[in-house]
Amino acid sequence: MPRLSRRAALALPAILAAPLTARAQSRTITLICPFGPGTNVDQIARLIAPELGSRLERQVVVENVTGAGGTIATERAARAMPDGTTLLIGVESTINVAQLVTPSTTRYDGLRDFAPIHMIATLPLLLIGRPNLPASFAQLIADSASRPAPFSFGSSGTGTSLPLFGELLVQRAGLKMEHVPYRMGAQMLTDVMSGQLDLAVSTLTSSAPMVRDDKVRAWGVSSPTRHPFLPDMPTFAEQPQTAGMSMEVWQAVFAPARTDPAFVARVSAAAAAAMATPELQRRIRDIGQTPSTLTGDALNTFLREESARYETLVKAANIQPQ
Repeated sequence: MPRLSRRAALALPAILAAPLTARAQSRTITLICPFGPGTNVDQIARLIAPELGSRLERQVVVENVTGAGGTIATERAARAMPDGTTLLIGVESTINVAQLVTPSTTRYDGLRDFAPIHMIATLPLLLIGRPNLPASFAQLIADSASRPAPFSFGSSGTGTSLPLFGELLVQRAGLKMEHVPYRMGAQMLTDVMSGQLDLAVSTLTSSAPMVRDDKVRAWGVSSPTRHPFLPDMPTFAEQPQTAGMSMEVWQAVFAPARTDPAFVARVSAAAAAAMATPELQRRIRDIGQTPSTLTGDALNTFLREESARYETLVKAANIQPQ
């Protein structure tokens, strides 16, 4: 049997790897979305997927994997082969909150198990309430202090950022209220309108139509600046009881942690190029969200600082991990 020359032997690994690399680069990318069709997160996933696909010259398909407040999908992405065929739309609740408040069912580390690529959009929250409550935030706080029992406030679930924003209002404004978790956001909004629930923390896009139609009260938006969907609604940051306070939900693209850095860099560049286009920015604003430019080291720093803030908030509120 003829022996390979030294040069041929040295080249053999690259020759064998070439077909595999070519196959990997041509395979479809699955962008896992941890929430169902039509949700805020799904809308962002379906806006960014074709933009990434056209720039990477690969098909990017959105797959909705629902359940457990988004942690099932996020765990699946964390455990996926880091071969450049899986991406995740991560949100603050699944990346930074779940492991603090529901560690028994969160079997991944949001900071350790993912490579952050690019934040796509942010979305503020609203404090809303039944229509017969005071119009003034200061009076609402005063009324909560004079009641024999705290106001009830609803939010979707427990392992999310929404109840944590309610706890932040308790700590910063002295608003006396007690959390009532809801599995379905639509039912929560119905209960606020009917007066069965006093208050609720909701995303702006979910509740802005009811605020405009005077079906519910609202006292502030959680973004640093006012929102074009409700331009007359003050921010909490500008109100004296909560001066400087802001907190938003967000959606960002992640890859499994051990994904090839060269591929992560390519996706990051593709996302940055997409986010720089006026058309994509317009489409994101049209659904009530704000385009983001956070990427790379700045995104990494943001995530770690936000995680530390949530951890402090959870401890201060004496929220018991489940």
